[in-house]
Amino acid sequence: MIITNPAKAFINDLMKENNASTLRFTVAGSGCCGPNYAVSLEDAAESDVIKNVNGIKVAIDPHLIDTVKDLTLDYEENENSAGLVVTGGSSCC
Repeated sequence: MIITNPAKAFINDLMKENNASTLRFTVAGSGCCGPNYAVSLEDAAESDVIKNVNGIKVAIDPHLIDTVKDLTLDYEENENSAGLVVTGGSSCC
């Protein structure tokens, strides 16, 4: 997994605002090409794998370990919205 520097800055600001120390990456259902991801500010579950990615403590659901290695978490902003986006991985749909 890659966390870009713009995403890192955004995440760090969110962590400070919410007094959080961990970004958690989990499964939020499944689509035609595999899992849908959920990213939240919460403590790691006992079974999570903990990684340090670009200075961010990331807790990863063990079912996603092989999947997230090809993902990039970035920050995008346009006139309508701003936030984190996940790119990479399977795009078969």
